[in-house]
Amino acid sequence: MGQALPFLRRAKVTDYKSIASCEVVFTPLLVLLGPNGTGKSNFVDALRFVADALESTPADAVAKRGGLDEVFRRVPEPVDRFTVYLELVIEAAGQPTPVEYGFTIGRDSTGRRPLVVLEEHCVIHRGQGESGSGEIRFDVMAGRVIGGGGIEQDRLYLPLAATQEDFSDVYYALRDMLFHHLDVDEMRQFHSDQRTGRIDYSGERIGSVLGELTFRYPVFKARIDDYLKAIVPDALGMDERLIDKYSTVELRTRDGERPFGPEAISVGTLHAAGVLAALFQPAVLDGRATLVAIEEPETALHPAAAGALFDALTEASERVQVVITTQSADLLDRDDFDPASVRVVTMNGGVTVIGKVDEVSRRLVEDKRTTLGELMRGGQLQPEAGE
Repeated sequence: MGQALPFLRRAKVTDYKSIASCEVVFTPLLVLLGPNGTGKSNFVDALRFVADALESTPADAVAKRGGLDEVFRRVPEPVDRFTVYLELVIEAAGQPTPVEYGFTIGRDSTGRRPLVVLEEHCVIHRGQGESGSGEIRFDVMAGRVIGGGGIEQDRLYLPLAATQEDFSDVYYALRDMLFHHLDVDEMRQFHSDQRTGRIDYSGERIGSVLGELTFRYPVFKARIDDYLKAIVPDALGMDERLIDKYSTVELRTRDGERPFGPEAISVGTLHAAGVLAALFQPAVLDGRATLVAIEEPETALHPAAAGALFDALTEASERVQVVITTQSADLLDRDDFDPASVRVVTMNGGVTVIGKVDEVSRRLVEDKRTTLGELMRGGQLQPEAGE
């Protein structure tokens, strides 16, 4: 299913982890920039929560995060509910179609359920055409579908509504957002050789993905190898290594004919390969993935390689929406970096603040008098109030 870019247009998150309230407008490549511990990952996790809750249930998604007390905001005062609201655009009947979707999840005051879905809303704004026009929507309040029947109060209604074609497009678009926080220890392991078209959250099955790219998308596999050469000195490419029905990775280099196995590949090299595989995985090239979010793609990377990494992120964002978190000034040391793609993330009194690059900094960058990286090193980057 092809998607109009950017897929996500706006997100409003309230009382989720360290976020009291934020509103973020998206671009095809969105960079969440800020020091460690400011809450960048919490915003990305709010988006991931939507995909997890639709894939399974809200209760499973909460349990995966350690329970409600780990999800609800606790500073400066504890709350007992959170809200995620999204504005997105999907392709429906060949036309870009705006959609609004969101829900509020809270604690069950009776104690009978792990949680309750207090509200859920979905609005599809159909334009003029043969397929009709006007709004298609559902609204759920306290387990009652407005104008319809009831639903278990700890469940979301969208997976049920997806039996209808219009809501099915919304459901799969949100479920097919992909999230990655790469773990090289996991990437070094052997995993069952399943051709799923995607790597897992921590980078598992990277070998299978590289193997699938080799056979199905050799041009893009060559692009990954080219980027890896630019990022890692002496690297020629990363390939799948198969043993019986299990898969891992191996590295080809300029020195020697024998490739290096997973245990001998450096952290920086393997992490870079994981980022590239995530950006160009078959699910992206097939048009199934709607968004790819990657935490700290510059991890263990030499500063001189930041330019090649940024080029890969930019190229991928022409095909799928890309969101990254970073604390790297080196990644932003370029004259052609658009400040409109950056959201500055800070922490104030234990609460995450997210905003556009402040006007003074934006003008300095646009006038080519400095770079965002230089401003970050000098501690001058601040978020504008609101979007």
